[in-house]
Formats: sequence, C-alpha cells, structure tokens
Amino acid sequence: MTNFIYSLRYTIDPRTNTPEKDEKFINFVKDAKIDNVAFFINPEELNASHLTQTETQAWLDAIIPLQERLAQLGVTTSLNPWTTIMHSDRGQTVNPEIGFDTLVDINGRKATSMGCPADPRWRDYLAARYAQYATLHPKELWLEDDFRHYNHTPLKLACFCDRHMKIYQEKLGLLISRAAFVKEVLQSGQPTEARHVYLATARQEMIDTVSQIEQAVHAVSRETNLALMTSFPNWHAMEGRDWLTLFDNLVGAGHPRVARPHLPAYNEISPLKYGRVFEEYTRITAAYLGDEAVLYPELENYMYSGFVKSVKFTQFQIETTALVGARGILLNLFDMIGNGINESYGYAKMLARIKPFIEKISEHRLKMQQIRGIKILVNQDSGFTIQTDKGIDPTELLPHEQNWTALLSTFGFSTTVIPTSAKTKFKNQVLAISGQLLRNFANDAIVDIIRNNIVLLDGESIQVIIDRGLGAELLHLRSSEWHNVRTGFQSFEQADNKSIEGVKNPRITMLQHTGDYLQLEYQPKADVDIWTSAYNSTDQSLGSVMAVIDKHIIVMPMNQDLKYGWESQYVGYKQGLYQQILTGITSVDYLVNMPNVKLNVNSTGNIIWISNFTIDDYDQIIWHPATKVLQTNAKIIKRSGNYFEEKEINLIHDGSLIKINEPINGLETIQIII
Repeated sequence: MTNFIYSLRYTIDPRTNTPEKDEKFINFVKDAKIDNVAFFINPEELNASHLTQTETQAWLDAIIPLQERLAQLGVTTSLNPWTTIMHSDRGQTVNPEIGFDTLVDINGRKATSMGCPADPRWRDYLAARYAQYATLHPKELWLEDDFRHYNHTPLKLACFCDRHMKIYQEKLGLLISRAAFVKEVLQSGQPTEARHVYLATARQEMIDTVSQIEQAVHAVSRETNLALMTSFPNWHAMEGRDWLTLFDNLVGAGHPRVARPHLPAYNEISPLKYGRVFEEYTRITAAYLGDEAVLYPELENYMYSGFVKSVKFTQFQIETTALVGARGILLNLFDMIGNGINESYGYAKMLARIKPFIEKISEHRLKMQQIRGIKILVNQDSGFTIQTDKGIDPTELLPHEQNWTALLSTFGFSTTVIPTSAKTKFKNQVLAISGQLLRNFANDAIVDIIRNNIVLLDGESIQVIIDRGLGAELLHLRSSEWHNVRTGFQSFEQADNKSIEGVKNPRITMLQHTGDYLQLEYQPKADVDIWTSAYNSTDQSLGSVMAVIDKHIIVMPMNQDLKYGWESQYVGYKQGLYQQILTGITSVDYLVNMPNVKLNVNSTGNIIWISNFTIDDYDQIIWHPATKVLQTNAKIIKRSGNYFEEKEINLIHDGSLIKINEPINGLETIQIII
C-alpha cells in the first residue's frame, strides 16, 4: 500500500464527454501514478444549482464506466459533489421541486441559491443526495468547503433569515430585530449573550447536519469514508466550529477523520509568502484535527495551466505537505469545465518523478503533536470570547492567534501548533501567545500559564493580561498606553548595545507595515531586561519595546496591522534578537544563516524535516540543536532524478552548532534521520 496517495480531482461533462477524453484520462492516471480519482459532480462552470435526484443520477451514470476501468487498474474512486450550501448564487435559484429556504446575511440580503443550514428541508435534501452518491460506494465522499456560514459571495456572515431569527429570539427569551441582534453580536467590549447564541447555534446546526448525512450514507455504503474540505481556521472561528465534534459526527464509528486542509496558493505566489500562510492556515488546521487524521491537502492551480503556476512550484507544494504529516494530496490540476486532461501542462512526468521520494519520507510521517520546540497556542472558541474594537464589521471577530507560527517558523525555529481549551495546562514549556487567546482562560489559569512556562507575548495578549488586572502581578507593569501607527509618535525600534548580523545598534521600522505600539512602563527595580527601545524620527527614546521579564517572559508589545499583519517583523535583526534571547533563557532548535528555511525536529531529536521556502540555494545546513547531539553521522533523504537519494552524512560538531556539508536547493525538502 502506498504511503502517499495521489487523488486526482476530475470533471466529466455528462453531455459532452468523449471516448478520446476518457483515453487521455486513463493514460494520465497510469503515467502520473494516480491512486485515487475524486470525480466532481455539478462543479463550477457546469453548476446548475442544487440538483434533483434525476439530474444527479446523470452525473453518476457518466462516472460509473470510468469507475469500472479505474478499478481494473487498482485505482479507487471518490466523489466530490461541488455543493452543500452553495459557494455563491451565480444567478441560480433553488428548484421549486427542492424548495428549501436560502441564506440571509447580516444586512438582510437574501440568497437565491445558497441553502439555509437551519431549514430541515435543506438537511433532508442534502442527506438524500449524499445517500444517492453513496450508491457508487466511493472510497471517500467529500463535503465541499462551502459547508460554512461565511464567504458566500456577495453575502457577508450568515444566517439571519426569519427562521434563524426566531431561533435566536427563543434562546434569548426576547423579541429582537435582525439589525439589533447583529449589532449585539458584533458589539465592542465584553461579548454579549447574542454573540454566544449566534455562535452556539451555528456550531450545533452543522454538527446536526453532518450527523444526518453520516447516517444516510452509511446505511447505503458502510465502507465509504465521509470527508470534509476546510477553509481558513480563523474564519471558521467566526462560525463557532467545533473541529473534533464536527468531524466525529461526520465520519461515524470505525472511520478516520478525513480532511482536505486548504493550501493557500491557488495561483503561484512568492514562496516566502507561501511559507507564512502555509503555517497560518494549513498547519493550524492540521493541529486542530490531530495526528491520526487522514489529511489530503488541496493543491489547486486556478485558473489552470502554466500561466498561473509553474510545475516546479506545484511540485514544491506537494513535497511540503510532509510538514503536516499528510497521507496524500488532492490534485485539482485541470479545469472543471470538462476539457479533460491537458498533456501540455507536464504534470504526469513531475508527479511520477517525485512519488518515490514522497513515499520514502512518508515512512517517517511527521506528527505535529510530537514536534519539539516552541508551542504556538490556538483556541477554536476564541470567537466566543474575543472583544471587538468598533463592533461594526464581522472581521473584527477574527482571532489573531496565527502570527507567531508564521514568524517563528520563518525564522528557522522548530515550532508546532497546540489547540487549547479553558482547562489546558502547561509546565516548563516554551509557549507563544498572540491575539486575545488568553480571554479563553480564567485568571488563575492565566497566572499558571505565565508563571510556569517560558512565554512569548504580543501586544494584544499583554492587553488581555492588563484587562484582567494582572499586569502588575505578572508583568510588573506600572502603566501602559497604546500609540497608533503613523501618528508621528514612534518611528523605529533600536536594539541598543546589541550587535546583530554585523550591525551595531540595529534599527527596525515601527512606521511601515506594522501595528500599533503598546508603550509599557515597568515598576522600579523589577526584573526586566530591555532588548529594544522605541524612538521617534528625531532619535528621541520613547520607552521599551522587546523585553524579558523575570527571565522567562518575552514581550513584543505590538498588535497587527489590518492589511500587513506582522510584516515589519520579518527582518534578520528580529531573527537575531529572538535567537539571542531564547538561547540565553532556554534550549531551542533553530537554523542559522538560512532565512526562510523551515525546521521541524521530532520529540526525540532523531528525525528532522527541513524545507527551503525560497528560490535561493544554501551550500550548507547549520543547525542549533535544543539538546546535545551525541552522534557524528546521520542519514539524509532527498529527491534525486526519478527516484530519491539516501546516503550517510557527517554531523560536524562546532561548539553549540551542528554543521552538515550538504546543500539544500531552493524549493527543496529533505529529511534527516539521526
């Protein structure tokens, strides 16, 4: 059995498909070493809104002959119906024969085709269609990522239809208008009961829906795995998604959690940018689902062909799925209009060439909960606890908990993502906390987390500590004041009396592509080691920025820019600061002089994954291990030609560093076993 599944998403147009297209498809499956084909049903340009039973059967009848041919090749079949709620209306309307109600957003706009998830007729319809799909006994039967309450163009957050408003009113015990309810959901300050009611309702109705689908499908095809495609985890917090409960109700007894995490690059983007969003979306999703989940990340080259993404970048995306422990990948390489296979794209040769390498490194599959290093904390319940600023736009409900995972991994630190609950405890760990995550914890739990661990805190998390009345107790704070960016107050931060990358007293912008500055004043004689200070444009010192409190609390008192996030922090001076600070406090794994190369080290330190998220080549790998390495040799596995190279290498001990005289090229992933 293969260690890494290639699942090809493929469209047949039942009306225009030809034997010639079928032959090209079968040849591609063989040449590209495809293991599974997920046939689209009613997708994209061919979509005709929600289909009746008869209309659905036409798609299944077109798939069956190819399913039989694939079975003769040992290739399994899955089904990918393209609609649950519906991605967007696209001028369509719900067939009166189906006749369920549609979404209404926060502004009262009503969809014409997108189904209301509280309407029992929609649930009955969806369960009936999925039972019909199950008659083909597919390996996986997918729910598309339109299974959500947001991003249904052009609507905003949903659903606030009359049926939902009645549900909300009953739970609140009062009559309230849509506008007033939405205002309370988004209201600034302490979260309201209306917010809790909205999120709890959204959470439960999706759980109830997948439970009904699971029963209907497994009554027809017990062996089929039900699987869910996911979107951005911070946006899923806006609908109160309970990841494990949702998946466990979807898959049913005896089936694994099967998911398609989003790979955030439908078009080719800078590998540097991809490395950041990969952490923020793909890795966080994988963490929520757990190490035993079967993950098939989605690779989509939209609008298809070499004009939107190079073959080399596509290959890079496939190989770096090793960093979430993927068991395979969903390949959306060709259009969904019915053109079939386009051989000129050159995918078959590439897929066949890299398959042996991916299968080899998958023999030692990465498990995120067993990666040592800095633990970035996230919480699926943050939508319930976050405090909005203006209370106007739904995006104010988005958690900002992803910032450390992108920054620190880009700086070459070994990191992992840890989902938390209100009862989660840590001791003697290195934790990174951003956004308002701490609002999910009671005060005694916050005290326990801060006092018993090495903790990195950003400005928003510091503000939560201050709001809870713990600023003086935990951080020795005397006062604090926010200064908005580009107001003429702060201009740059400077690492006084420090030397980094050969530059003395290096400066980092606080003016551009950055958030606001939280100016902190500490109590006299407090154990606070100032590492950087803020200055205005005339070199006047304004107060501290980065500091180490009580030798274990590292503060970076900035929030995020609405457009640019933490972009100003991505500079070598900051990498050097974090490496120096953390090395002086504890032992951590990181790479040296290898910008944008990611490191993952397993808990025992004997398996290492290194991925180069740049187009630069490095002649040597320099690793600062968290624990002493006794061995002087190891084994490296890297891609080579149509196979892979596996050879012995020397581990050169140079003080606290391990040097490996092996190159790592741009867009390359390697595995080292010690």
